[in-house]
Amino acid sequence: MRKIRPAGMVAASAPGPGDPRNSGAGRRMDVHLRDAGAGEVVLCPVGEVDMATADTLHAALGGALERPGTRSVVVDLAEVGFLDSSGVRVLVSAAMTARRDGVALRVVDPQPVVARVLRITAVGPLLGLPADDPSPRAAGFRGID
Repeated sequence: MRKIRPAGMVAASAPGPGDPRNSGAGRRMDVHLRDAGAGEVVLCPVGEVDMATADTLHAALGGALERPGTRSVVVDLAEVGFLDSSGVRVLVSAAMTARRDGVALRVVDPQPVVARVLRITAVGPLLGLPADDPSPRAAGFRGID
């Protein structure tokens, strides 16, 4: 028996691994953790923070905040080239958890596109960034090529 599709509908297969329609295909984010001493932990995410990778950052931040003796967590965004609302949610959630637990959390050195997202969403000050970051990097200065 032949199945009939309503007009306007087309058959589609679910995207599999490696299929470009799969938004998370091929995306990866690493998070490097460094103990800076005196209770300070530095997290350096590398890659894109989006719906497919935000859980990796969330787990790393949770681990850093739960480490015994942690007084400060620095999130160095120098190697993050993209941040979507999933990433913003993770950073805001971590900042609120840190504040509740008496731990300082701040974001440093965001690339211009990431700084813009944090500025547009007005979460920069919550994350320790000035309301209007005057740094050359945040302003989009890339130097002379």
